[in-house]
Amino acid sequence: MLAVTESGEGSPLVLLHGWGLHSGVWQSILPELDKLFHCYAVDMLGHGESQAINNELFDLNNMRKALHTLINSIESDSIILAGWSLGGLVAMDYLNHFPGKIKKLILITANACFCKQPYWPHGLDAIVLDNFAQQLEQDYKKTVDKFMALQMFGADDYKHALKILKNSIVSRPEPSMQALRRGLDILKTTDLRENLHTLPQATLMISGEHDRLMPYQAAEAMQVLFSHAKSTMIKGAGHAPFISHPNEFMQAVKEFSYG
Repeated sequence: MLAVTESGEGSPLVLLHGWGLHSGVWQSILPELDKLFHCYAVDMLGHGESQAINNELFDLNNMRKALHTLINSIESDSIILAGWSLGGLVAMDYLNHFPGKIKKLILITANACFCKQPYWPHGLDAIVLDNFAQQLEQDYKKTVDKFMALQMFGADDYKHALKILKNSIVSRPEPSMQALRRGLDILKTTDLRENLHTLPQATLMISGEHDRLMPYQAAEAMQVLFSHAKSTMIKGAGHAPFISHPNEFMQAVKEFSYG
């Protein structure tokens, strides 16, 4: 079982947050999403309120099973699954195992392979995540603050966007240390590129022009790996375009979902 906040009316939209955070991260954009969708904002295992109702450890296998339980409880054949950053990896992993349950997929600054590999320059150097892992053991709060700043770095009105992000996460408990460690490991070691061509869903990839964690070139490279995908780059945005550029983000989501 996952802690889920429901709101809005329309087609079901399941929202998966990124590393070190929880469903509160959608707080600033949720009023706009609620006009178009019945939103299910999820706290992933080990994050937010899910810690109080489920003692399963956070990993892709457990998260896949918990997400499947949630999706099976939604009585609709038009579910849209949206994942931001780490949440995008969780979404892609889920569809690799249950491709028939979701109508459309939205990937927000998510990379099928977050770390650079031979012939895949569109990612982070592994040492960046190794450094975060080391710093995490020394000072959790400082490490998460640094990661949030990196997510917003380069975005137009960087300070304002970072303030919105920080304000959005105070509403729920901090993630468990296990979830933080495992999340970094998933970002470092997971490579889902090989199976993208098997996914039947129409897919939208939203990237940010100045994203320091997932360069927009990754979305362009991933587009050719999917069977049915389009890529939209939001100018002036960093790693969280739904916070820094809500109007452009909503336009892309609306056109893809209902166009």
